[in-house]
Amino acid sequence: MSGSGPARTDALIRRTGSARCAGWTGRRPALFVALCLAARLATPCAALADPGTAALTPFLDAVSACAGRSDLTLAVVGLDPGQSALSREQAEEVRLAAETRLQATGRVRLGAAADVVRIKALREGTTGLSASEAEAQIRAAFAGDASVFLVDARRAGDTAAFRLQAITKAADCKATSEPVVVPIRTGPGVSDVDAVMESAVRALDAAVPNAGRIDICPFATDGGHSSCAGALTDRLAIALDAEARAPNRILKGGRLEVRRHPPGATCPDSGLTARGRFLTDQARQFWMELEFQRDGTVVAPTGRRRIGVEGLGCDPTPRPFLDHVAATAPTDGARLSVSAVSAPFARGERLEMRIDAKARQSLYCWVLAPDETAFVALPVRGNPASQAPLAPGTARRYPRGYGLDEIVASEPFENLFACFGVEGGLPPELAARWLEAAPAAGAESRLLQPAEVLDLIDRIRRVPGVTEATARITVR
Repeated sequence: MSGSGPARTDALIRRTGSARCAGWTGRRPALFVALCLAARLATPCAALADPGTAALTPFLDAVSACAGRSDLTLAVVGLDPGQSALSREQAEEVRLAAETRLQATGRVRLGAAADVVRIKALREGTTGLSASEAEAQIRAAFAGDASVFLVDARRAGDTAAFRLQAITKAADCKATSEPVVVPIRTGPGVSDVDAVMESAVRALDAAVPNAGRIDICPFATDGGHSSCAGALTDRLAIALDAEARAPNRILKGGRLEVRRHPPGATCPDSGLTARGRFLTDQARQFWMELEFQRDGTVVAPTGRRRIGVEGLGCDPTPRPFLDHVAATAPTDGARLSVSAVSAPFARGERLEMRIDAKARQSLYCWVLAPDETAFVALPVRGNPASQAPLAPGTARRYPRGYGLDEIVASEPFENLFACFGVEGGLPPELAARWLEAAPAAGAESRLLQPAEVLDLIDRIRRVPGVTEATARITVR
């Protein structure tokens, strides 16, 4: 409120027509407003504190009529979690702004609503909380006269517009406000990954309503490899699977076949495909792009969306291939470790790796190159010593400890020696694939190409109880 002195205050009183406020003519406007609010007077007095609250008067009148009382307790639930107009942080900012405006009217008490989860987590972590107590808290959080939802959210520059929609506890009466506009922080917001995926799938359904099959290409990582690319591929597969099982699609007789291609696989050029990228910028912000293509033509793109990776359970750092394999390996030094006898090796020196098995397990070792190719080192077909499980406490050197020919470093290079340890061995299908590429007496290993290497890493790491150990082979 601008202006000063009795004349300005008198003008405000005349405009509100409030006899109870008239006695304060001649006092400072700030004191006038504070005392009106403290006394919980009629809405027009309270509205002087923030002109934006005056627009809520018709809405609160309607809610009061629904509830049959003037002193209201409202639970502000917030925006639909699936909306994509605002980021998760901006949506919370808008919810708090709505609560502040409602509170400023002087007519509303606020229930815990969306904050009850934080209360529950706090009490569980400090005092303990039984299931019945948690349920009672949740019921109390929504036990007011009405739940208030923020609907029809739109963003324009540095502001967000929405409507307040109150639904009574018995769900027998509803009131909707005129548009409310609040400021928000500008800049690219952080979008919820699942919300982006669901929105993208809805856009796909609108663009290709009768799709019968879709091929999911693995997400790519700009600037290297990141496990977040695999996590994003997982989330997309979940969203498409939910669409395939949607009641509306099933009732209409529609069938959507979702096919996921393994890491490193080449995606088909024809048909309906999903292609995504995971990106990291210099400010360590994370982004995703996803587009659906039909016969090479983009039909539903998401654009570049900034995302939060905290809930993905992945390592977002993009790394070169060998660094990525070593950083993401499921290691357990109490069960298996490998190391190079020399670090680095000199040209002309004999290459040796030390393998320490501290639990009974079958070993599957290979050598990976920076270009994502690899060759199997162990076991060796026709060599029983290399195929037998190692007993706990066994230390063995490769290649001499397996009766294999020596390897002499002739040129500078850098590779990664990696071993999988599996109690009881790999599942039959994976064991057969591994042995098919393994060396045999008088024959070298088959060079594995990148697509097969990435697929084997993905599949073997999914085997229950698998552990992995890696060590650099560096020749200077």
